[in-house]
Amino acid sequence: MKRKLLITLSALFLIMALSPITALASDEILSTQTTTDNIEIQQFGNITGYIYKIYNGKQWKRLWSYTYNRWEDPKWTLA
Repeated sequence: MKRKLLITLSALFLIMALSPITALASDEILSTQTTTDNIEIQQFGNITGYIYKIYNGKQWKRLWSYTYNRWEDPKWTLA
């Protein structure tokens, strides 16, 4: 019983080790990345900006994320 299990595991290991590994790559992708004729730059970063307010005669600021529509700073700080 142990011998059959050992032979089966050895055969599975050999099949996995000797099976060809394929990489899916296309020449079209590489050629479009190397040309400089029609390049579009897309910004994927977080777009932020400060929001200002005046309270009791002092100017305060807080960082706002326009990408995620949320405050990035936890509280208002003096500008």
